[in-house]
Amino acid sequence: MEALTTNEVVALFNLDERRVRKEVEHGVLGGASPPRYDLSAVVYLLTLAKIGFEITAVDDRKRLYALILGGITRLKTTIALSPIAELKLGQLLSDVKDRIDRFLSWKRKLVASEHILGGEPVFPRSRLAVRHVGGMLLSGASIDEVREDYPYLSDDDLAFASMYARAYPPIGRPRERQAPAR
Repeated sequence: MEALTTNEVVALFNLDERRVRKEVEHGVLGGASPPRYDLSAVVYLLTLAKIGFEITAVDDRKRLYALILGGITRLKTTIALSPIAELKLGQLLSDVKDRIDRFLSWKRKLVASEHILGGEPVFPRSRLAVRHVGGMLLSGASIDEVREDYPYLSDDDLAFASMYARAYPPIGRPRERQAPAR
C-alpha cells in the first residue's frame, strides 16, 4: 500500500484533521515531513476515533500504536490491550484495506490531461471535473440534486467525488466572494 497524505486519511475515514496532526506532533506516528501514513498508522488513527473513550497520555497512545504495529506485523486478528480488553484487529484491518484499495482504484480511473480542463481530473468519458461534483456535495447539495444534473454518475462516483474534494482541495488562494449588487 502506498502511504497516504493527511488530507487523504482525513477524507477517506472522516477523521478530525486536528487529531491526526496532533498524533504526528506528539511523535506517536513518527516525524516525517510531510507526514505520510502507512496501513498501521491508518488503523491506529481509526482505532482512536472508534474506541469510545479518550486516551489522553501520549505514552499510552504510543503503546497502543506499538501494539497495533506488532499485531499487523505478526498477522494477528485480535490484540490483548489488557487482561480484560482486546482489540479486534482483523475486521478493522480488512475494512481499512478495502476502503483504501477502492479509493486508489477509483482514483486511477480518473482522466487528467492538459487538454481537458487544464489538467483537472475528470470522470472517464466526460469533461466533468471530479472536484466540482465533490464540491457541490460538500457545499450541501443533495445527492438527488447532483444526480438530476449528472444522471450518468454512479453512487460510487458520487461518494468518491466527495472524498476526492476533501482529500485534494484546490491549491492557491480562495476566490474572493463578491458582494451582491445593490
